[in-house]
Amino acid sequence: MLFASGCAEETPEEEGEEPVDEVTEEEVVEEEAAEEEMADEEIAEEEMADEEIAEEEMADEEMADEEMADEEMADEEIADEEMADEEIADEEMADEEMADEEMADEEMADEEMADEEMDIVETAAESGDFDTLVTAVQTAGLEEALSGEGPFTVFAPTDEAFDALPPGTLDDLLADEDALTNVLLYHVAEGEFDVTEIESVETMQGEELPVDPTSDPITVGDANIMGDRIVTSNGFIYPIDTVLIPPE
Repeated sequence: MLFASGCAEETPEEEGEEPVDEVTEEEVVEEEAAEEEMADEEIAEEEMADEEIAEEEMADEEMADEEMADEEMADEEIADEEMADEEIADEEMADEEMADEEMADEEMADEEMADEEMDIVETAAESGDFDTLVTAVQTAGLEEALSGEGPFTVFAPTDEAFDALPPGTLDDLLADEDALTNVLLYHVAEGEFDVTEIESVETMQGEELPVDPTSDPITVGDANIMGDRIVTSNGFIYPIDTVLIPPE
């Protein structure tokens, strides 16, 4: 009975104990480990994807920077080319202006040389602005004198100046050689005079002729000097706009 009773007491305890499911726990651990690995892989893939995106963005930025640098370099090259073209154009313009100035100087030198080769009477006749004066000089018999060695300074009335005389005055002068000679010699001085440096000049007629170098234009007597003086082989010609009449 005791044996039986002892057997009877142990049996329930053995039946009440449940065996531990060790396989299930291992599977749970493995699943968790697998999930962690998968999560790590996903994180790693995301990080790799982020790095690739960052690298692509960096590459795009570098490419954009390179393109911008290329554009800036191209702009600088264009600017340099334009500046070079402008400098070439400026040099060509300067060369053309210099050539024009040299040509003008040569023409002026040629004109001055041509004038210097001709005397006062020849220069006045060649000009075309002093036809009446030349006629008056020839009529008065002064052509040979004014063609001499000189030098002379002639204040030469233009044709317009003779035309401005009162009607009949020129005809009366041409008809009176003495009066004509007196008037013409009042326009002539012996020597070469610069009107910018004198206040008066003694004429071959004998009277002093006042000069105002401060006026604009410069005046001699009652006349204005028109333009630059003309250089001839035996003196100067100053064109004037009025026929000067000597005081009586």
